[in-house]
Amino acid sequence: MRLIVFDCDGTLVDSQQAIVSATAEAFEVVGVAVPPRVDILSAVGLPIEVAMRRHAPEADDVQIDEILTLYRAAHIRLSQQSDRGQVLFEGMKEIIEMLGAEPDTRLGIVTMKSRRGLKRVVDAYGIRDYFAALKSADDGPGKPAPDLLLDAMAECDVSADQTVMIGDTSFDMLMAKAAGAYAIGVGWGYQTVDEVVEAGADAVAEHPEQLIEMLKNLPAHG
Repeated sequence: MRLIVFDCDGTLVDSQQAIVSATAEAFEVVGVAVPPRVDILSAVGLPIEVAMRRHAPEADDVQIDEILTLYRAAHIRLSQQSDRGQVLFEGMKEIIEMLGAEPDTRLGIVTMKSRRGLKRVVDAYGIRDYFAALKSADDGPGKPAPDLLLDAMAECDVSADQTVMIGDTSFDMLMAKAAGAYAIGVGWGYQTVDEVVEAGADAVAEHPEQLIEMLKNLPAHG
């Protein structure tokens, strides 16, 4: 039995418009300088409070709390808009369906989305039943700590040497390596290929269709 775990934002779904717009809206209301788009996207995958403190190092706790409240409300609203929301990357649903049909494969998601946000994605695209483990920011320490990935392994009763983590950020790769899993970076997300390689990616898929072939030919690890 093997376990294949996906990150969500930047790997399964393209949610950058909602993330960038919600961040800008929250910062503008609080009166803090809006971070550049590239900086916002480079922090996707971190716990949201960590990301906001990175974007506004001079903000006090009251301002950060207000930013977080405004961001969450704006993100929920924007995620429900077809032109500014979040969509599955092309080919990802077919990959999930293909892997989900394999009797010796279990699937999981580890994300820094809230539990509610993750549920909204998997329900919206009809993919909930393919996943044996769903781990969100509400379930434990955030990336790059390995806790949530280790929890997914335990829940599925699969060892680290039979686990693959697929993600678009250095935080995903660092989490995978800390948990002893095989790490596959993707080239269509919010960080560069160089960043995921430097963080320890064992392989990089430039396009979704490359994932299936990679997963068929994984070298032994552990």
